[in-house]
Amino acid sequence: MKDIKQFIKDDRHPEALSAILRQARMTADYSSYQSLCRLRSKINADTTAPKAMDLKIALLGGYTTDFLEHPLQLELETLGLACRLFSSNYNSFVSEMLRNDSDTVAFGPDLAVFLINSFNIPEWPRPGDSLEAIQSIANKISHHWLGLCESLHRNTHCEIVMSNLHALPTRTTGNLDCRLNWEANSFIRRVNERLNHKAPAYVHILDIASLASFYGVLNWFDSRFWHHSRQPVSFDCLVPFIRNLAALIGALYGRTAKCLVLDLDHTLWGGVVGDDGLEGLKVGAGDAEGESFRFFQEYLLRLKQRGMLLAVCSKNEEENALAPFENLPGMVLKRSDFVSFKANWDPKPDNLRLIASELNIGLDALVFVDDNPAERELVRQVLPQVKVLELSDDPAEYPVLLDQCGWLEIASLTAEDARKTDQYHENRQREELRDQQADYDGYLQSLEQRASICSFNIRDLDRITQLVNKTNQFNLTTKRLNRSEIEVLMDNPDVFTASVRLLDRFGDNGLISVLAGRIEERTLHIDLWLMSCRVFQRGVERLLANYLFDSVTKWGLEEVHGIYMPTAKNRLVESLYSDLGFQLIDRDRQGVSQWSIKVQDYQPVPVTISVNEDCDHE
Repeated sequence: MKDIKQFIKDDRHPEALSAILRQARMTADYSSYQSLCRLRSKINADTTAPKAMDLKIALLGGYTTDFLEHPLQLELETLGLACRLFSSNYNSFVSEMLRNDSDTVAFGPDLAVFLINSFNIPEWPRPGDSLEAIQSIANKISHHWLGLCESLHRNTHCEIVMSNLHALPTRTTGNLDCRLNWEANSFIRRVNERLNHKAPAYVHILDIASLASFYGVLNWFDSRFWHHSRQPVSFDCLVPFIRNLAALIGALYGRTAKCLVLDLDHTLWGGVVGDDGLEGLKVGAGDAEGESFRFFQEYLLRLKQRGMLLAVCSKNEEENALAPFENLPGMVLKRSDFVSFKANWDPKPDNLRLIASELNIGLDALVFVDDNPAERELVRQVLPQVKVLELSDDPAEYPVLLDQCGWLEIASLTAEDARKTDQYHENRQREELRDQQADYDGYLQSLEQRASICSFNIRDLDRITQLVNKTNQFNLTTKRLNRSEIEVLMDNPDVFTASVRLLDRFGDNGLISVLAGRIEERTLHIDLWLMSCRVFQRGVERLLANYLFDSVTKWGLEEVHGIYMPTAKNRLVESLYSDLGFQLIDRDRQGVSQWSIKVQDYQPVPVTISVNEDCDHE
């Protein structure tokens, strides 16, 4: 804190902000967090986190939301999201969400946060009510709240984060509570179930029920603050509440980490393999420390199965590092669960750079997990983009610390996510095949690539949203859109949309490219064009360009306009329009360039990808 104050005093505002954001990630105390917020307010307003994405967020609550505002802004800033907040008046959410002329609607939020708790339930069952009557009340309440969401979404097209309800801190019937359908906490569980299963895709549930259960309802809820100021969360749990909310918002806008980079000794197992040998390592049943490491590995495996990439970065001889995965009983993870394996004596920042390069992802997509505080600090200083998890001395706490960091939150789960590790292994096979070929065209031919090109559809909407918000390198505009905004494009007859799925002899790459453009006065204006890094230099962009011009020719359009907006990561595509025959119209001081081509002047580009006619192209 002393350093931050000195930075501000010396007008070194970027350094002050960097220190504040780093300290915020390591702070769990609400009073300390508020101090950081006050220091943040003293920094020049135009000093923001690098490449921060600007959002408009509306806060709507059945309780006071004042405590949220500045800490939420700061926590989002640690995730690379700048935001402008609008808070409605206390408990005015019904009129704000129903009226099409409300202040919230006029604000035009990208996202609304709708926060309620059990004290906002308008009707409760009576003792002895039948199950049918109880279900009817629960349906009516969930229908009312989700109906408010529907109205706000219809008027603003915003995404909505809605909290569910935590249990009450009292049980009037004691342990019999769980068997009485009309009892308050049983009814709350029923309402939550309705919200969880009936919420439409644009409503994202903030699982307060699970979070309060994790910390304990008596720790989560303090009746003194509720009755005094309608504050719904105790001071001890305010930072976890805010961090959890920010993590969900971050996930909606592509701020989820992509790869966990793990140390080995004292991180995945107890002991040092090079010194203790296999027989001296602790992992698995029969030993408390060993069971802790096994439990951590089981948690990591579940993360991998839902799409998180795993990599190793260890100071070890590679032969020693690999031995436990092959020969040590009790190991849950296998070598095949990792997409990159760096075991050597090089500095860990160097290996982290190599891992990011191999996987073709940014350093900011990595989470570094290492038991050694000196290694963690080195990575923080040399590679500030990398997310570094602060571990305790107890491996039993590792899963919880990783689970609660907020960097792993996801807003949706797609078929591509479940196959992500397999897809990276298949890519390695493709690279081996490429090295065997005499020329690159021969390599592309040998891949036997097959593509499907479809207009945007509901089935693919979650995956398209993922790509739009996570893709940085092959991305001509890097515009970020939420699911609702993409759905608007999908339903607009004056917008051309296309998504590409790609298969080859090694497997299914999934949905890997997206393009969208507005049709205005016989001209198509391309607003989105992006592609997954996993299929670079495979000809997909040329295939999609041919498909685009074939479509606009059939529709009688005369011109296609494109825009390239340069970032630190998308230099890869700065010449794409030129390579396709577009003419440069204008380039401003920021390097944003405008391109145009007459439809009749476009020359189809040769590709080695066949097209499957298995979806509607209209």
